[in-house]
Amino acid sequence: MAPEARPLVSIVTVTFNAAEFIAPFCAAVAALRYTPLETIIVDNASRDGTAALVRRALPTATLVETGRNLGFAGGSNAGARRARGDILLFLNPDTRPPVDAVEALVDPVARDPGVGATGCKLVFPDGRIQCAGGIVGPNGLARQRGWGEVDHGQYDAPIDVDYVPAAALAVRRTLFWDIGGFHEGYFPGFYEDTELCLRVRRRGHRVVYLPAPRIVHLESQSMGRRLLYWLHANRHRFVVRNLDGLKLRDEVAWFYAEHLRPAGTALLGLHPRRFRMECSRLMGALAGEVAGLSLARAANKGRHG
Repeated sequence: MAPEARPLVSIVTVTFNAAEFIAPFCAAVAALRYTPLETIIVDNASRDGTAALVRRALPTATLVETGRNLGFAGGSNAGARRARGDILLFLNPDTRPPVDAVEALVDPVARDPGVGATGCKLVFPDGRIQCAGGIVGPNGLARQRGWGEVDHGQYDAPIDVDYVPAAALAVRRTLFWDIGGFHEGYFPGFYEDTELCLRVRRRGHRVVYLPAPRIVHLESQSMGRRLLYWLHANRHRFVVRNLDGLKLRDEVAWFYAEHLRPAGTALLGLHPRRFRMECSRLMGALAGEVAGLSLARAANKGRHG
């Protein structure tokens, strides 16, 4: 697309205590070749000097300081409200977009009215695949295609998918607000992008995975056990809001295969370190399950009360 015909793109990034990795992100954004481009960084009340680092490293960006932690969805919506661009490009601060990332992600959305949102191949720093688009399975279980696989080009074809992660997601601004933006109940994160893409598809638009650009995503695991708690609590929220309800048989089968069996195998195999790790994962997921089931019960009571 000729530069004079290109739409204005607004990069929207949400930070929270990101001082450890924000400088390389700012350098990558500063090197992006696309024009016209604006960058909006929303800081969710970081306590580690992230905002000051952004001001120094990326002085041309619009910095929005919320004063409190709005979570990813709330922070992203706050940034999108400040955006002037025809297309919103959500990028996580722990991504490292290459110089041609914007045009690669934005062109399909700009050229084809049938394309509502795009995402791309996300990889770990060692080059293994992290996500090549996502699939939503039974009970809202979201699966990232290619997770942990060595990249041999097996996901090098564009394809329609159920969702793309908001770590790198392009969407038309008008469509984003027509479907309500990110639902802010998914705090602090997880499943807000899955629901957004579901709503895009229900409006008759495609959600497309693109093999390029290839973006490194650190995907911090600093939440530890809390990660699995929020992941599964928000999964149940997603099911309540969007699906027909949870199928108990599928849920039990998944929980056994994903958590109970690995913990039992480690115990019987006398691998204490692995057993402790699996127990930690199990307890985090179980806490999320309990919170999610409580949410589902409350929602059902509200429907029939």
